[in-house]
Amino acid sequence: MTEHGRETLRRLGARARRDFSRAHMSDTTWRKRLCALDEAGFGRGQIIVQFIACPGPRVMTRPTRADLWPPRPSVDSIAVGPFELRAIAWRERPTLARWPSRDGRPVPTVPQDGAHARAVPEVLGRFPLEETEQGLRILGFSGRWSET
Repeated sequence: MTEHGRETLRRLGARARRDFSRAHMSDTTWRKRLCALDEAGFGRGQIIVQFIACPGPRVMTRPTRADLWPPRPSVDSIAVGPFELRAIAWRERPTLARWPSRDGRPVPTVPQDGAHARAVPEVLGRFPLEETEQGLRILGFSGRWSET
């Protein structure tokens, strides 16, 4: 995994403060949320993640507790490479996962348990949730300065 230093984290924090009026999640709260999903028995489900420095959302496999160890502010993933938890603008768990097919076959659709996924953050009680057309979204940041 690529080591991300304090300078990278400082730059991400400065960009978030510049672009958003409210921060809801820190590295630690993202880590607690992902670990709680792992403890609740969720496997490696599909998630859609919007990063603050990227123009569009990215589809990836949800990191498990093993991916989050040792406790660092960054995670390594096969789909997007290493990323900092504080770089997540929002994360969404779609009710229907569509895994891409590279050989032209029809894309398989796999249902994901949305009700169970909603119960985990409600028990922890500190995650800003939104229901979207695709599934359950957790906000890391909100209130773009350009919108306020």
